[in-house]
Amino acid sequence: MNASSMEHMMQQLNAATDLAERRRTAKEIIEEITTPETSSIAFSLAKDSLENALKDHQTGELGTYLHVSDPEWVVALIEILHRCLEAGGDLSGCITSIARLHHLDRKESAKSDTELYLQYRAAALLDALLAAEVPFPDEAVRLILAAGKRYVKDKATEQYICSIHWRLADSGVNISGAIPSLVTVFKNGETSGLVHYSLLALWAAVRQGYFDTPIPDSDLTYQVWLKHLISSSTFKLKKKDEPHQLGIIGCLIETVRTYPELKALAAEYLEQCKLREPKRPTTDFQRDVKQYFDLCRA
Repeated sequence: MNASSMEHMMQQLNAATDLAERRRTAKEIIEEITTPETSSIAFSLAKDSLENALKDHQTGELGTYLHVSDPEWVVALIEILHRCLEAGGDLSGCITSIARLHHLDRKESAKSDTELYLQYRAAALLDALLAAEVPFPDEAVRLILAAGKRYVKDKATEQYICSIHWRLADSGVNISGAIPSLVTVFKNGETSGLVHYSLLALWAAVRQGYFDTPIPDSDLTYQVWLKHLISSSTFKLKKKDEPHQLGIIGCLIETVRTYPELKALAAEYLEQCKLREPKRPTTDFQRDVKQYFDLCRA
């Protein structure tokens, strides 16, 4: 498809008011994005359309948008942009705009289903961009970190948020402000995906030393949340069918190695949970548990 044909289809999408027609046109555009060349054309057009769709929209105290006047239109554009990324396109010019959409600055209960889905699509795209190792502007990172303390209603969206924080932490971004939320998500364990990605984010925070960050307006650091991380992790290991047991024990080992002053507390939780020390470990997990017991005694 040439640039003229793509531009005509994008004009049809922008002018559409019927939801079914809009979805059909967006699907047709997405199907045409198959190469870096078509991706480049579609990205330029979709970026301009997104800027037009968000023109004069107000932002809240987080810096993200308060509302979106036509969320269905914006969802269609985000889906097109996501396809552009998958086809090898460069989306670096719209990352901050997407970050302003991943958590609208209102209570979740006040948002429509379409707005909640918009947040899901924006979070999914941000996560995909980080997975592709696309550099993020400082402002986009700031927006993500600011929103990281807020409640997220949709669990699939929350899973992407946890994954985003994991990828940011692994790349050297201090995610300490999100530690309380991540610990709570991990403890509650509402879905397997939430446990997995919140654990990865917290493990990265331990590795990178982000728990040593001072809590704003306090004499304490985020180390106060290590107790909750250790207790929740230990209690989860009581489950014989815990699917994330290797990650959990790995995080515990890293934690007591990094913070040896917590060994006594860790040993206390082992006793409370009545976890048994493997005498003749035969699996990787049993060997890790044996190592953890040894560390707690050292």
